[in-house]
Amino acid sequence: MKIVEYSRSLQWVGDLHCPACQQLTPAWRSSGMSECFPHFFCTRCSNVIHREADKALVWYEATPALLAQVAATLPACPCGGHFAPGAGPKCRHCHAQIPLVADPVAYLHNPNMVVSDGATCFSDVRPPYQVRIVG
Repeated sequence: MKIVEYSRSLQWVGDLHCPACQQLTPAWRSSGMSECFPHFFCTRCSNVIHREADKALVWYEATPALLAQVAATLPACPCGGHFAPGAGPKCRHCHAQIPLVADPVAYLHNPNMVVSDGATCFSDVRPPYQVRIVG
């Protein structure tokens, strides 16, 4: 699998604060211009999936019915979890969920995909890649 390295000094690399243990998890955030919506995190790990077919479905509106339609087709994650609305990335220290998704319906249009250090990003049009934060 391809590994994409992002330098800690880049403006789109930062830390996610865990409300459970107060530790930090480094992560990369896509720019809004990348249009990485919708995207869904795994219920068990920090892997994330972004599918262009889902984007076409929710391009003009985000509704509970469309969310349910997309959610019904989300696959299992290779870790044994499942990609799901409302899931968020996990703390690298205590594995608690970091709450990025307050409203799963509104989150359908969030273009800023967050990929934690070590997590893998899956797609329906590109091969998966793992993010590594360096330096």
